Amino acid sequence: MHQKFIIIVFSLLSSNFLFAQNSFIGIQNSHRKSMHSILMNPAEIGNLGKKVEVNFFSVQGSVSNNILSFQDVINNPDDILDFTFQRANGPVNLRTNVEIVGPSVGFKWKRWGFGITSQSFASGHIIDLDPKLGESISSERLENSFNTFGINSPYNQRINLSGWTELGFTAGLEIFQLAAHSISVGSTFKLLFPYFYTNVGLDRINGTLIQENDEFYLTNTIGSAYFSYSNDLVDNNNLTFSASPFNFSNLNGLGLDLGANYKWQDQNVTKINAGLTIRNIGGMTLGANQTNTTYNVNIPGNERFRLDNLGGNLDDIERQIVESGYFALERQEEGLRAALPTLIAAYGEIRLSKLFYLSLYGQQKFGSTNRDEQLIAQNLLAITPRLMLGNFEIYSPWISYEVAGITGGLGLRFGGLFIGSHSVLTGLISDTKQADIHAGFSWGFGR
Repeated sequence: MHQKFIIIVFSLLSSNFLFAQNSFIGIQNSHRKSMHSILMNPAEIGNLGKKVEVNFFSVQGSVSNNILSFQDVINNPDDILDFTFQRANGPVNLRTNVEIVGPSVGFKWKRWGFGITSQSFASGHIIDLDPKLGESISSERLENSFNTFGINSPYNQRINLSGWTELGFTAGLEIFQLAAHSISVGSTFKLLFPYFYTNVGLDRINGTLIQENDEFYLTNTIGSAYFSYSNDLVDNNNLTFSASPFNFSNLNGLGLDLGANYKWQDQNVTKINAGLTIRNIGGMTLGANQTNTTYNVNIPGNERFRLDNLGGNLDDIERQIVESGYFALERQEEGLRAALPTLIAAYGEIRLSKLFYLSLYGQQKFGSTNRDEQLIAQNLLAITPRLMLGNFEIYSPWISYEVAGITGGLGLRFGGLFIGSHSVLTGLISDTKQADIHAGFSWGFGR
């Protein structure tokens, strides 16, 4: 049984597109204003260091969790799932993230600024997985021939994979200027091109799993299971997935970013720069090829449903489940609408001296991560000291993440070329629950 369930659920996370949305913390608040600053807050379009700014290519990726350090992963490579669930004293969370910023350009004209951006996102998340449920379905080596697992999960736990491309059009305007002080506003209108959304939600599962040698049974069980996936991407015979970034073939959503910026500049030197922005307002629709099915389960205490006999492709498994009489199927025929990970963010940058700057950044998400149609973002708070030596910059972001906790990193920038990590320092001086890297290249033209 557990092998079949892992194929359907856990192996989703070993497919070839574990990517997702996450900010370029550190470089986005750099003293050199680039397209990453505009992606953070569209009102920054008027603060570009050059008249024209071009981003050629940037990428960032990370993997984080709330249970295991990376030393744990290295020491337990063969039974990492078992070790995770046995170690956990609360819900298990995993986030895998990659964001690609493609060719993008911004330019200033008088008090206006305009830009066009291209981004590709994808994600693979485990969200609030009950460790008791995980242990009962993943154990490869059970000590006894008879085991009973009690399951009581009073919330919706999810495994979610998603990916989409954005094409953004930014406009900003300086609306106020008095002496050295100015206020600007901006917005980015985004066209969304979804290319996959896969979600497994197990909502309020309460029951008993029984193992008798190689046989597995559910009894005295109620709850529901929700599955959503694209028929275009799923191979129904072996449950594999495929997708490519920067897919502009399926326009099916709109998004909006709004922002405001305050700047105190004295003799062409910025002393304070601060902003407030709301990002990712909107959503995207997955079309008619998206299968969305809810299975409501009700197995009486005096009856049992055998799980290890389930086999075949997805259609075969569904037929066996429905024919058992313990599962009521609800099929959603129309397309699925997934909400973007809307968040509000605030930041401030202060010039401490000619060489030293300090940046603060925080974001708060909207929407419940336990909702099946919600794309994922994290709450976080970051402080980034930076050393400026002409065109050379050293920055060190220290971030408190919702999932992985506190991480400390280091980055280097020379002109428009940068490379860094949000967690390399904590990875070297102590153990960490996150690993990440970001890098990119952009260039400015004109004065």
